[in-house]
Amino acid sequence: MDAFTLKLIAIISMGVHHMVMVLWEIFPIWVHLPLAVIRGVTFPIMAFFVVEGFRRTSNIKRYMLRLLIFGAIAQVPYMLALGLPSLNIIFSILLGLICLAIYDKLFVQKEKKGLFVFLFIVILIVSTFIVEGGLFALMMIFLFHVIKNEKSRRTWPLVLWGAFMILSNLIGRFSLPVIETAGLGETIDLGIVGYEAMLLQYPVFAVGTFLIIPLLRAYNGELGRRAKYLFYTFYPLHFAILAAIAFALGLRSIDRLFIF
Repeated sequence: MDAFTLKLIAIISMGVHHMVMVLWEIFPIWVHLPLAVIRGVTFPIMAFFVVEGFRRTSNIKRYMLRLLIFGAIAQVPYMLALGLPSLNIIFSILLGLICLAIYDKLFVQKEKKGLFVFLFIVILIVSTFIVEGGLFALMMIFLFHVIKNEKSRRTWPLVLWGAFMILSNLIGRFSLPVIETAGLGETIDLGIVGYEAMLLQYPVFAVGTFLIIPLLRAYNGELGRRAKYLFYTFYPLHFAILAAIAFALGLRSIDRLFIF
């Protein structure tokens, strides 16, 4: 399986994932569970190819600049579609690349390992508060790079990600069956059945992540069809379309923009 095929799988799953996130009110709760499998597919594939791109690029600064530009382009459609105030996933990828760059430059020098650890922790903390995916997105990118055995690096980051999602499910069961909206003091009572269905999305999400393991192991190292800017074009465009649909249906409004 070549890179183009895997990236296409990630892009399709991302489109479905975000469609459900943006238009979740028009889908019955039982539809969310099977679609949650798809949600677990997108970012791990993206993270893997971020590392592949980092290893193959001849100009890491140009790669980072491209991410910065397209992340900025996608930010407004992202916020309008999802109603989230965080920076979009492209900025998570950019921070991940920065971590890889400083790791390769500093960690190999014994006297600078402490500096790398300090900078890495700072970036992880910052990412937790400002970017989508937070520290878990960065950790997945980092693990795909630092694990040297090829089979292991295509397996263990995914196993750990899936285990985290299952753990989140267990922790969530100690919470009240109510979602509190952002800052308005309003609540949406899902009821026990709806809340259980919502919690089940986490282990179902993990199933999608585990399913990627054989896909990544089937990767043959070839690029396949050339489509360098496919993701960069699709990412802001699909958010713009989803935002337009959400506003047309009354699911989004400017005065309640950051309510998901």
